[in-house]
Parts: sequence; structure tokens; C-alpha cells
Amino acid sequence: MKRQQVLALPIGMICLAIAILMEKFLPANNFLDFIEGLLTGLSIVLNIYYIFAVSHKNKK
Repeated sequence: MKRQQVLALPIGMICLAIAILMEKFLPANNFLDFIEGLLTGLSIVLNIYYIFAVSHKNKK
């Protein structure tokens, strides 16, 4: 696997953890809500990318 494919899962999990911690401990305002949504979406994209990369590697 390529390096970017291997790093997709850990970076996605870190983004999700940061978004969850932001929601729990920081006050709610429009800017922080946007950043939380951005991190959550980035996490979803990176995790799905990793799943497709692993399944594509297993098919070969």
C-alpha cells in the first residue's frame, strides 16, 4: 500500500476525536460548529478512502 493510503485511517480517526472533544469541551458558536462539521466530514472521507484502498488491494 502507498503511504497516503496507510495514513488515511489514523488521520481520519484523529480528526474524529478532535471533533468530538471540541463538541464536549468548547463553547458552541458558529465558527466552532463549522470546524467540527469539517473535521467530521474529513474523517468520514478518509475512513471510506481507506476501506476502498484495502478492498482494492485485496482484489489484486
